[in-house]
Amino acid sequence: MRRFLAVLAAGFLAAGLLAAGCGSRGSQSNKLTLAGSTAFAPVADKLAKGFQAKNPNVKIDIHSIGSIVGIKSTNEGSCDIGMADVVELPATAASLKSTAISRDGIAVVVHPGNPVKGLTKDQVMKIFDGTFSNWADVGGADHAISVIAREESSGTRSAFDRILGIKGRLTKSAQFQNSNGACQLAVATDPHAIGYVSFVMVDASVHALAVDGVEATIQNVRDGKFPISATDFFLTRGEPTPLAKSFIEFALSPEGQKLIADAGLIPLK
Repeated sequence: MRRFLAVLAAGFLAAGLLAAGCGSRGSQSNKLTLAGSTAFAPVADKLAKGFQAKNPNVKIDIHSIGSIVGIKSTNEGSCDIGMADVVELPATAASLKSTAISRDGIAVVVHPGNPVKGLTKDQVMKIFDGTFSNWADVGGADHAISVIAREESSGTRSAFDRILGIKGRLTKSAQFQNSNGACQLAVATDPHAIGYVSFVMVDASVHALAVDGVEATIQNVRDGKFPISATDFFLTRGEPTPLAKSFIEFALSPEGQKLIADAGLIPLK
């Protein structure tokens, strides 16, 4: 039921996106609408501010609704640029033009007070598929594990499930959250929780676990050592509008890639 409600809520968000006129594609030459990944949205906001500093007459709306709904909105033409953070774009994006913008690590996070500071990839998988349900199973305290996961419209979840091999096998006790920020807060306020978030969302309120002995750092993702990561894509329906094209080019420019790096992601250039 929780999973159904999460998907239903994502659908309502998408409907709201259409109804609010977040922009029929190309309807205004000075207005740009981005929709999708909740993990990339804060970075997109920084890019928007940088772009608007050079183009003060441009209005940019960013809708953080999840990668899968962002892809749907792009297909339907209700946004100029879709945002998706995935290992590989799904079949629903096959007809869209995609541009890789950056890479991002996905951190497995626990409460800072949790004595467990690292897990193997296999242990993470077994926690999320329900094989391990007590922290004592992985060297922690004798207490039930609270599993925090994203809803099905999340690109972060799609990447996490694919890399861990748990698609369709997530424990039925999982608590679903509708954004990276909500996942972070759920873990930060529950001493027995475990979840996953974009590296961008890791701060002192949560602890990012080492996985297979590799610390969750940007450099380790860049070097291919950290095992859980995704690529951030911009998507357009066919060739982008002139304004969308300029924005994508800005994101890939030295200035845009520096903004991406400063935000905690891994630039491609």
